[in-house]
Amino acid sequence: MKENQLTQKEKNPNFEITVERLHSKAQQWISEIEFIKIEQNFLKELLTEHILELCTTHNFEKAKLLLNGIEHETNLGNKLIESIKEHKINLALLLENIYLKKEDTFRNNHKLLKMEVKNYIENFKYIKEQVFELVLLIMRNEKEKKLLSK
Repeated sequence: MKENQLTQKEKNPNFEITVERLHSKAQQWISEIEFIKIEQNFLKELLTEHILELCTTHNFEKAKLLLNGIEHETNLGNKLIESIKEHKINLALLLENIYLKKEDTFRNNHKLLKMEVKNYIENFKYIKEQVFELVLLIMRNEKEKKLLSK
């Protein structure tokens, strides 16, 4: 190689991140999404537990929207997990020196998946916050009703 030619790593700093690290990160995303699925089930149970209290308030529509949002995010999470698993397979093949010519493509795909996972987590955090606020409001109202009835 001539001295004035740059290596791929020098041209593209993304190549500093090893394929092993990308593979590990993809596995971490799957673990995070799997945990979020557990949280989503909990939030659905939490909302349905308080659905009777919600039926008598203007918050019933909000609860229905949140339940629909959780269901939508659950479906997105399942699709995202499948995409990440496919990506992990490609990275594993890359680790075995198969698909070397496609490394740039896999790294770009990793960046896109990273953004999707970040957005997915942010959306879930927003829904979780909304569910907690709604259930907290219901619990406070119930507590107030109990105190007034005494």
